[in-house]
Amino acid sequence: MLKPKVSRVVLQRSAFICSLLTAANSSYADHGPGTSGGGSATQSGETMKPGKFAVELREDFTEFEHLSNAEIVSKAFRAGDIDLLDRSFIESVSVSYGVIEDFQVGMTIGYYQAVNSKAAEFDPTTGVTSLSTSNPDGLTDLWINAKYRFYHGPIGSLAVIGGIKIPTGRSKVLDSTGASLEPSATAGSGAYDGMLGLAFSRFITAQLTIDSSFQYTIRGGAQDFKLGDRIDGGVALAYRLTKDIKSYPQLSVFGEANVRYLFKSEDAGVLAPNTGGTALFLTPGFRASFNQNFSFTAAAPLPVLQSLNGEQLKTAYKISAALTASF
Repeated sequence: MLKPKVSRVVLQRSAFICSLLTAANSSYADHGPGTSGGGSATQSGETMKPGKFAVELREDFTEFEHLSNAEIVSKAFRAGDIDLLDRSFIESVSVSYGVIEDFQVGMTIGYYQAVNSKAAEFDPTTGVTSLSTSNPDGLTDLWINAKYRFYHGPIGSLAVIGGIKIPTGRSKVLDSTGASLEPSATAGSGAYDGMLGLAFSRFITAQLTIDSSFQYTIRGGAQDFKLGDRIDGGVALAYRLTKDIKSYPQLSVFGEANVRYLFKSEDAGVLAPNTGGTALFLTPGFRASFNQNFSFTAAAPLPVLQSLNGEQLKTAYKISAALTASF
């Protein structure tokens, strides 16, 4: 049975009882912008030319699985509580600059929008599952990144990539009962993060290229909560349909495979059982270059494997689109 949560006093009382009886089953969904990973994310080993700028406007759409009332009640019963979301949008802007030969810097920030964000909580004293709603929309955290290409030769280009996340995003959000949302469900995590990785690129033929990357994200903690560290790996093959590289417009198609592994989050130093896991995405996409300065990219990451810990909301599909201008 689903009921709306109507009183913060009732919630606090129920939460206290639930914490005594089902503390080990607390659920935290990994669906915020800092945790929702997937396709169209493979990094390149190439770097921008010195003095060159690039600006990218990007839209990322994620549709999550839809659960029936019976499924929600069942998951909340097993987990204690579960976060729910119909879909999310992230509009982001990235700026990159080639500082010197083989070295570039950049930054990315965005705006997160969640549709029908809510949580279901099971009260073992009454056997009732109650719903609360929330509005976590807001500015995301700011990523500042750098890339250094340390090898450029016959086998391709190899680069080291790194970055730091500044907690500029909205991280303190209350639901309809007055309770705070965990950082996994908000636009910003409220913590500083760091990232380090490697990227590789090379031409296989004049029209076929391969990119691959691996990166590790170290999460910081905030509000006595720490999101699990994250590992991303990917490989992408792109084929330019236009034979002449100097001819415009150009059209390329690509296929990409990305794997994401999330470690379990920590709440007050205790591992949250319903967090973390592995997801594999296969992504078809295309890129249209209108001239040397403007291009458009669209991709559709499809989840082919989602091995998640405990009770979590799975991804149904994703769509991304980006407009890039360089000068």
